[in-house]
Amino acid sequence: MLIALGVVVVLIVGVVLWWKFRDPLRGEDFYKFHVERKWAWELVLTEEQERAFMTGLEAYDDESTVFPHREAGALHVYHPSMMVSLFLLTEQFAAMGPGALADPAGAVRHLLERAAQAEVAGVLHLDDDWIEEPVDGMDKYDFTREMGMATHAQGVDGGVGGYGNEDSGYGMLTVLTEVPEHVRRMYDEAHSHAAPGEIRNRLDVYKAVIEEPEPEFVAGLDRADAEQSRFTNTLMYDYGRVLAEYQLARPHMPHAQPVDVMSAALARMLAEQRPGITWTRPPSQQQHERALQLISTRG
Repeated sequence: MLIALGVVVVLIVGVVLWWKFRDPLRGEDFYKFHVERKWAWELVLTEEQERAFMTGLEAYDDESTVFPHREAGALHVYHPSMMVSLFLLTEQFAAMGPGALADPAGAVRHLLERAAQAEVAGVLHLDDDWIEEPVDGMDKYDFTREMGMATHAQGVDGGVGGYGNEDSGYGMLTVLTEVPEHVRRMYDEAHSHAAPGEIRNRLDVYKAVIEEPEPEFVAGLDRADAEQSRFTNTLMYDYGRVLAEYQLARPHMPHAQPVDVMSAALARMLAEQRPGITWTRPPSQQQHERALQLISTRG
């Protein structure tokens, strides 16, 4: 009974904390283009430049919806449908100099229009109609679920974030080859303020779920997440082209589970640097190898 209760506690509290902290925007009502001075891509810009950049993004959002995946360093552009590295955009925005500050809306529009013209490193063009009918009995929701498992191999550390969007047809895998010691200490310090109460019964579980976390805990996690983002890199991949590779690989793997065929297809795309896959910033050899291990090693 105690073991079962402990499992319930871990699952419930873990899910709640994940929902609280997974979205740095803290929900849809939070101002989408505020200046945080937090994530690694933001620090490419000065504070003045970041304010201008966010003003430009907001203006573009009024014309064609965008969503910044802040921690991953990626921007989802809905029309035209694509993913663009925020590291790439901020570096280009900074290089435009005073002109970008004088007309941030025009500067961001120019950069995104340029991204839409060519799929270069840090830019991934998408097809919203990437799947027209079920494949191996999988619809877009099944495919997205399987892709999540295909990019997190058992027994391989280093996959610190993942995301899938079945409607626009893209996925992301954030890798961290090694947690620096000072980042570990920051997380330890944050968790020292979590102050969990004693879990004795089901009522204590409910209390742990609904109580607000300690402010020092939340602030400490934010600082640790921000510092860790300096050492992470995010792989972005297009479901449509993964699906095409999947269909090519399937005849050679007739008895394999769909998730294993996906792993093989995506690993081939990454290893051979095929179109349909890119990073938010140029990866180190260690990051490239870790991503391959996460994708192609399955238990």
